[in-house]
Amino acid sequence: MPPPSGAFEALLRVLDSNVKLTVDTPDGMVVTLGATKVASGARMFSGDVARHRPVLVNGIPGHISWRPGGTPLSLIAFTITEDRITGIHIVVDPAKLASVRLPADT
Repeated sequence: MPPPSGAFEALLRVLDSNVKLTVDTPDGMVVTLGATKVASGARMFSGDVARHRPVLVNGIPGHISWRPGGTPLSLIAFTITEDRITGIHIVVDPAKLASVRLPADT
């Protein structure tokens, strides 16, 4: 499902121009720098997830999603500075997700 019209531009408005996206995968870290590149990647991966909800990750805003059946799919933490997202850290590595105390899928 494509994101709603205007979502890309809205995302660019909240991302700092030098935002750093770090994705922790089973194969290692993947880093993307810059608002346009990060927003383009978000558009690529937008879609429906079985279950998801906002959470606090070490005291900062985040988001967790689960696969059908309750297995964690991803954990995302956002760093906010002066009303802009300056950092995004996403964990998709199943081994690391299994080692984190996550809230239950409700």
